[in-house]
Amino acid sequence: MSYVFGIDLGTTYSCISYIDEYGKPVVLKNSDGDHTTPSVVMVESEKNIIVGTEAKRSIEVEPDKTVQFIKRKMGKENDVVTLNGTTYHAPEISSMILKKIVNDANEELRQTGVLKDGESIKDVVITCPAYFGMNERQATKAAGELAGLNVLNIINEPTAAAISYGVSGSDKNETVLVYDLGGGTFDITVMSIAGSDISVVCTGGDDQLGGKDWDEALMEYVVERYEEENGEDLSEDPETVAALYVDVETWKKALTSREKVNISVNGSAGRFREELTREKYEELTCDLLNRTKNLLDDVLATSEKQGYPISRIDKVLLVGGSSRMPQVAAMIERDYHVTPVLADPDEAVAKGAAIYASNEKAYNDFVVDEAAKSGKSIEQIKEENLVTGEMDKKFALTTGGAASGALKINITNVLSRTYGMEALDTDGQRKIFNMLMINDKLPATKRKDEFATVVDNQNMVSIKIYESRSTDEIMEIEDRCPITEIEMKFKQGVPKGTPLVMNMALDNSGILHIIAEEQLNHSKLDTTFQLSNQMTDAEMSSAALRMSSANIE
Repeated sequence: MSYVFGIDLGTTYSCISYIDEYGKPVVLKNSDGDHTTPSVVMVESEKNIIVGTEAKRSIEVEPDKTVQFIKRKMGKENDVVTLNGTTYHAPEISSMILKKIVNDANEELRQTGVLKDGESIKDVVITCPAYFGMNERQATKAAGELAGLNVLNIINEPTAAAISYGVSGSDKNETVLVYDLGGGTFDITVMSIAGSDISVVCTGGDDQLGGKDWDEALMEYVVERYEEENGEDLSEDPETVAALYVDVETWKKALTSREKVNISVNGSAGRFREELTREKYEELTCDLLNRTKNLLDDVLATSEKQGYPISRIDKVLLVGGSSRMPQVAAMIERDYHVTPVLADPDEAVAKGAAIYASNEKAYNDFVVDEAAKSGKSIEQIKEENLVTGEMDKKFALTTGGAASGALKINITNVLSRTYGMEALDTDGQRKIFNMLMINDKLPATKRKDEFATVVDNQNMVSIKIYESRSTDEIMEIEDRCPITEIEMKFKQGVPKGTPLVMNMALDNSGILHIIAEEQLNHSKLDTTFQLSNQMTDAEMSSAALRMSSANIE
């Protein structure tokens, strides 16, 4: 089988896409006949896992067995949930969602004859928010591996959406802003398009902001109004609250296309009914919309500093189901004088990932063939291409170039976080000295030579690496925890004040590389490292064993 697949692993809904025989991206249906699957998991037992619509219904009656919005925990320090007495890490829960959508896609592809008996989906590109840091990206990859998938790449959701919309191509030359408001996360990305080259200018967002928060605001209002009318606090009844969340989401969606909706709540103290207008709903959620506007202003300010003011932005694409809310487009038109485009908000990300995956596979297959013909190694050909671009040109000519859309898609990303290391300042205070800064182009590298040992006969240093969204070169440690700590041992003790040269580099795949050298005896450290907040090898093995024996429906 020669197919590769794009997966949008969403906070509230997930879906999978591939390029069909006509060269079109197609989102595959799940067992319910829907293109998207709720990212909700219910653990009936370790051996029986329910994912999707049925699990979402179970939130009402069995909340202790059910989890949603797991994406918000990916790569975080406290990433565990306990369901039906068993503790799971967030990547394992996400792997269950992946397994469900892949199993359903396998079934559809077999029924349509695309897959033969014994064949199954293996090679995938998975998307993540643009502002995800290293921990979150690694957790996403781990989820794919636990689901038995070969994760070819993790690409940013806004970039995938832009690819799906068709912003790349030989005749394209424009600047695009993607406003991506999903169910649980929000990000903004400005990217410059030159033909098939997509260069991210800057990015920002909030992984704790999304449609769920609009639900919470409406939920709070309904609970308050019920208590005013009936004298009972609904929030004290977990089952009633779980059922009400389903209703709240329904009312929110209805107000996307209607000016008003009738809401009705049944509680032990009686029934409450009220007509809710879109105007009232937008009043209740205006603070949340303003949070997205403030983040958008920050990104636009950064974009302008890099030579891309809003006057240079040719398109604003709205992505993510929550961007359907009329208040979003109205805010952008009112405050930025740009008419945004609602770009297939539910499926664009998966389709774009599939287009990118297919393009990468076609190019890599082409390089393998060229290597075989020339007698050169694949690495040699790729190195030569970096200098001459000859292979990219040949690929375009061989495949029909712009006429077939087969130009190689090249993505240049930026850092979504700032990375620094702990050291003492001139006053002897522990501080974080940032080296790689948010929105630096990838691959990124930085050298600092102002560090030194702090005691006589020092025989090692502990290098603590921090991740943040700061733009300051020096910052307070406060309650921040390092994402990793590396011990560098010296050949022998050195005097106080011995210079230390530190180099930090981050490549396109998100691997952080540390090179350090003390300048007396020239002891060296040259390493990549294991991130904190990741599942250990033992935890991965245990999770893989559970996954292999579980029935996931």
